[in-house]
Amino acid sequence: MSVKSNAVADTIRKAAPEYLAESWDNVGMQVGSREKDVNKVLLTLDVTEEVVDEACEGGFDMIVSHHPFIFQGIRHIDTDDMKGRMVKKLLEHDICVYSAHTNLDKAELGLNDYIARRFELDERRVLKPEKDAMLYKIVIYVPTDYTEKILKVLGDGGAGFTGERYSHCSFRVRGTGSFKPLEGAKPFIGEPGDVVSVEEDRVETIVDGRILKDLFPKLQEAHPYEDMAYDLFPMEQAEICLKSGLGKIGMLEHEMTPDEFIEHTKKVLNLKHLRSAGTPPEKIHKVALCTGSGAEFIGLAKIRNADVFVTGDLKYHDAQRAKENGMWVLDAGHFGTEKQVVNLLEELIRDGLPEGSVETAVSDRNEDFFRNY
Repeated sequence: MSVKSNAVADTIRKAAPEYLAESWDNVGMQVGSREKDVNKVLLTLDVTEEVVDEACEGGFDMIVSHHPFIFQGIRHIDTDDMKGRMVKKLLEHDICVYSAHTNLDKAELGLNDYIARRFELDERRVLKPEKDAMLYKIVIYVPTDYTEKILKVLGDGGAGFTGERYSHCSFRVRGTGSFKPLEGAKPFIGEPGDVVSVEEDRVETIVDGRILKDLFPKLQEAHPYEDMAYDLFPMEQAEICLKSGLGKIGMLEHEMTPDEFIEHTKKVLNLKHLRSAGTPPEKIHKVALCTGSGAEFIGLAKIRNADVFVTGDLKYHDAQRAKENGMWVLDAGHFGTEKQVVNLLEELIRDGLPEGSVETAVSDRNEDFFRNY
């Protein structure tokens, strides 16, 4: 039994739609065909040459990574250098690569939430909500024979999601639409100069403002009218709008001393060493975190009254800023805060596909690029 590579990718897209990714990011299928038959999937944080060799030797059909394999544009493929060799090996062994990066970081139940749950944080909220995460109600007036076609474009395009368990949600009511095509018009129904009455459905659903730019051309192509009749209303459900974004903040069930929290962090992230900056408070109750590189949110963690901020990639002047802001920061490293993404990816694939349809394995050759001596 096997599934298509795109079906594997869809299990991740469902939790972390690609439109959530930052504009500078490169997520999605990186190498290979979306229609490839997949039996074995290798999961990794980074796509390194060692990981590619592991996939080739292990007979894997697909690699799913957090960090994009192709991050910046490749101007040429030279098989004498490392990236070129990797591309050559992937193509020769017919291995496709899919990456979910900042979309998985920012998703409501993505990597930051996964780590926050590992910390056993309650009352979890997004640390840095999406500034443009606005919901709209879109209302489209369409001839009844084309209603299902429009509904499919809406649903497949990402509109109509309510929570995490329902998609393609909509409401419709039937009525009569009237219009008079003027000279020069090319009406789908009727003739210029005549008032026309048409049985239409009023179709409405909710849509994330970030996908409107991509969704509208598809709707206009599917709609039979020369000028699609629609309304767009901003919605005020702020709680829904603020579910995606970077980082998480929440409460420990019981207060901890700084030493207890350090040991707790090492256990949660499976680390032997941590770095810290700033002065620790007497007790830790409210915890903010951002996987990967989150030093830019030190001030925000302070504003949100966190007792500690856990992140990675802390630089010297970031540590200085932490001290000046009176914020205690634990630096667990980029790799340290994100290496457990493979467990999240495995959960998403396992829960999203029929049991036994694919075999997944976590790479044992993806290691931190830094060494401690």
